[in-house]
Amino acid sequence: MDLLIVLTYVALAWAVFKIFRIPVNQWTLATAALGGVFLVSGLILLMNYNHPYTFTAQKAVIAIPITPQVTGIVTEVTDKNNQLIQKGEVLFKLDPVRY
Repeated sequence: MDLLIVLTYVALAWAVFKIFRIPVNQWTLATAALGGVFLVSGLILLMNYNHPYTFTAQKAVIAIPITPQVTGIVTEVTDKNNQLIQKGEVLFKLDPVRY
């Protein structure tokens, strides 16, 4: 976004120099450069000041339910929280008495 603002200012300054036929010398270039620095700095500070910010952000997490293909009572959960699991790992054991 900052680069877009700088490039827009450079294009506008170039157009003003060409359209109004302003002579290119050390004073006009210095004025255009300093004016650009102040203008772009002011716009960037204004954008940063009005940017939304929070210390208490919340993140949406998609939870995927894990269910067996048969009914039964879960007797043991074999995995631990926040660990990666591989395909085919046993996640929980069901009570074999109900079969």
